[in-house]
Amino acid sequence: MLLAASLVFYGSFVPWYLLLLLFTTVVDYYAGHKIAGSSSAVYRKAYLVLSLTSNLGLLAFFKYLNFFTDVSRLLLRLFHIDMAPAHWDIIIPIGISFFTFQSMSYTIDIYRKKISPENTYWRFLLFVCFFTHLVSGPIVRAKELLYQFDRKRKIRLKVCLEGFYLIVSGLFFKMVVADNIGDYVNKFWRYGAADGMSSMVPLSLTILFSCQIFSDFLGYSQIAMGTAYLLGFKLPMNFNNPYIAGSFREFWTRWHITLSTWIRDYLYIPLGGNQGSQLKVFSALMITFLLAGLWHGAALTFVFWGFIHGTALIFERILRSNHLFEMKSPLVKITWFLAVQGTVLVSWIFFRSDTLGQAFRIFNNLFNGGFDPNNALAILPALWFVIPVILLHGRAFLAEQGWISLPRGVEKGFICALMLYGIFTLYGKTNAFLYFQF
Repeated sequence: MLLAASLVFYGSFVPWYLLLLLFTTVVDYYAGHKIAGSSSAVYRKAYLVLSLTSNLGLLAFFKYLNFFTDVSRLLLRLFHIDMAPAHWDIIIPIGISFFTFQSMSYTIDIYRKKISPENTYWRFLLFVCFFTHLVSGPIVRAKELLYQFDRKRKIRLKVCLEGFYLIVSGLFFKMVVADNIGDYVNKFWRYGAADGMSSMVPLSLTILFSCQIFSDFLGYSQIAMGTAYLLGFKLPMNFNNPYIAGSFREFWTRWHITLSTWIRDYLYIPLGGNQGSQLKVFSALMITFLLAGLWHGAALTFVFWGFIHGTALIFERILRSNHLFEMKSPLVKITWFLAVQGTVLVSWIFFRSDTLGQAFRIFNNLFNGGFDPNNALAILPALWFVIPVILLHGRAFLAEQGWISLPRGVEKGFICALMLYGIFTLYGKTNAFLYFQF
């Protein structure tokens, strides 16, 4: 029943894209068995290449064809060769970045002998296309989900309450926080790039977008986790209050956790990881984050976003090698926290902007100073919707310091009631989840 529901769910967008899902899973199911059943290193590697090529080939065609065409045209212009502009009107299958990564991890883990291949194709297909996480994650690995199919289930009040709490919190952060903020960001973002715009406007918009994208993706993840929980499945956590991170490394253990661990295990470590010379480590970091940026979208703005984070992590490693972080001074910790979160904030400008030119104009306007009362006052109401994000992170920080306990019982019931009231009275205009485009 879950498999049928998942296939209907995905097919309701573009029905024939179900064939892509079936193609991916058939190839990886077949390749997984061949990898596990072969004693020849050559054949094992050949079937792994087959799996990777089929998945990455689909991803490259549907998501990056126009990007590669544009880049090729720019490179040819360097040699004074004009190529006629070409643009393919392709509807990107929703969730293709997620289910291809998930399916690839299965064959890679079999190749590494971390898991055994699934005996039943239908169970493997359900692992890949389970509707709660299919289109925007979390990116679940076989060892985290397949074993759960065999568990006996019965309705339990504690499980139902926790599942509904996750769903309500997800709906609140999506419908109330992200959608309301999104209306202001979409309306005023171009004003942030206007010539001579006072710094208050781009700064406010950048803060708003940082809260919008967090709330939007957190909302989806919470709804996915809550829905799965009600059905008797536990999905991995995807966010852990990233805006209280005190270092760039810590930020990536809190933001989109399932993606950051995926690129660490299947990209960064194979590239050399922390092994070898500093130059090799720095190269692996930069390649990893440039590709992570490109994973988010076929545009130079996403690549530059990845470049910022890669550069920041390299710089942080240099400071660590000089033992700066061994200093216990509160001033050093606070200063570095502000530097980290300030860099993250700036990086969101490039993530949100339509072009690199627009992003650099917004960045330059951050340093203009001054105050534009008309635009600033028009944006001001949106800042009310930042408060839930601040409260969420503030309470998490106090709990992590051991000053207060985690929410439970009556407090969770009170919070849930407030969020339900907000959902029914303060919801914004309906907007698609931002990560559907990835």
